Amino acid sequence: MLIYMLFIVIGLLECVLARSIPPYDLCMEGCGDDPRPGDIAETRRVELCRDQCNRDERTRCLAANEDSERGKRKCWNDARDRCIDRCGNNRECKQVCRALHAQPAQ
Repeated sequence: MLIYMLFIVIGLLECVLARSIPPYDLCMEGCGDDPRPGDIAETRRVELCRDQCNRDERTRCLAANEDSERGKRKCWNDARDRCIDRCGNNRECKQVCRALHAQPAQ
């Protein structure tokens, strides 16, 4: 009985550990933590890295939804929303996000 329980526990652990972390989350983690206030160079580096992660995720999403206009629109909106979430209360930042992540006219 103990052996069966051991196999079940090992099987469950393998399932949990085998789940992959989404590429966007890995990328954002790779950008590092929020820099200290006043560290302009590090803030710029982190923000550029996070912007690149967002663009990469949008590109992956668009590639996965080549045949769906609705899916493409969702990709663009999700990218815009991720960008705006990082802006906090900065109105200018939100405007830049809306401009950068506006779906191009076809």
